[in-house]
Amino acid sequence: ESQQRLGCYFCNDIVAPRNSTQDRTLDQQCTVTRPGLAPVAGALAVEMLVNLLHNELGNRAPCPSTNDCASTEKSKVSKLGILPHQIRGFFSTFSSVLVQGPAFNQCTACSSRIIDKVRDEGFPTLLRIFNDPDYLESLAGLDELKTDTDLCDFDEDWTED
Repeated sequence: ESQQRLGCYFCNDIVAPRNSTQDRTLDQQCTVTRPGLAPVAGALAVEMLVNLLHNELGNRAPCPSTNDCASTEKSKVSKLGILPHQIRGFFSTFSSVLVQGPAFNQCTACSSRIIDKVRDEGFPTLLRIFNDPDYLESLAGLDELKTDTDLCDFDEDWTED
């Protein structure tokens, strides 16, 4: 049974990572306003890594949903429990959900375009990416995606009856 490759953290973005503290109000700077969450995130990451290392399927382990938390189905649970793909926390309600997402072909972190370019050209490519987020978007193909989106005529689909 073929499984679709799961996406990374950046697969949900359609822009290259940029300075998250520059030219933003304090409430937009999540790395600044929620510093107490770093130990929580770190602890969850360690638990997920240990579970991954002990899972017989490794990074091919099935991705459970929030509904699978109580599951005892062997295909969804390892010796250390379920292995979530991502955990999204909502501290306004002190809750969390397990989410999964497919890999994005134009991801700025894990797409084949980026991986291949860095493998082929090494550090000079990384240096250019670090210094020019627009280059990273172009390399990933996000500029093409934005152009294609701008060319779409959404007026027909969004008219009110």
